[in-house]
Amino acid sequence: MKRLLFLIAFLGTMGSLWAQTVENLFEWQGENGIVAKPKFLGLSRNQELPNMPLYTYMEYDVHSDNGDSYCIKMRGVGNKEMSKGGDYDFFEIHHNGKMILRYNPFGILYDNRYMTVNASKDYFIKVPLSNGSFALFFGGWFFGCGEAPEMIVVVVSGDKAKVVFDDNAYAYKYTPGEHFSMEYVDDVEGLYDSYTVEFTESFLKSRMKYKIWREGNMLKYKSWK
Repeated sequence: MKRLLFLIAFLGTMGSLWAQTVENLFEWQGENGIVAKPKFLGLSRNQELPNMPLYTYMEYDVHSDNGDSYCIKMRGVGNKEMSKGGDYDFFEIHHNGKMILRYNPFGILYDNRYMTVNASKDYFIKVPLSNGSFALFFGGWFFGCGEAPEMIVVVVSGDKAKVVFDDNAYAYKYTPGEHFSMEYVDDVEGLYDSYTVEFTESFLKSRMKYKIWREGNMLKYKSWK
């Protein structure tokens, strides 16, 4: 009997600990208000751009499921043409002819290869959240050091867009589409020591791991080691 009671108490404690490790990446407020959490904005600086010419390298039209139209612009400072490497400096989101977000990241932005385990080299990932909202994932340039590339997550709803995540992230598991999920690490020291880039069990075991996934109209987050 004592063993049974102990097991029930243990499982209850473990369930409580598990619940504490899973949380919303952001919060909804009212009809389409988006509330970011400072803990997920470790690289956020969004400083003013220098007083130099600004150029648009690429534009993408995206739509929410209810038909709202948005224009995503990848832009650069000073250089009229995008570099051969395909990197850019900052991005903007426009809705009904109005800029609703301009974001200047911590580092240089790039395509999404480090967020998708090389499954895609598009310039962002779009994850639908509800009929009128979606998330956009933008990836940073990888400099080959111990820190993973920058990853930025923006939530868009109606005439609002807000950055809810800006931190280091290098994915080792990725599921696209409606059942979107991403597992990643923020420390990749030693990953490129050999010719084959491989997330081995021993490599992952020694590092903190994180997961972001879609659940209804929300992005969920957890971390573990």
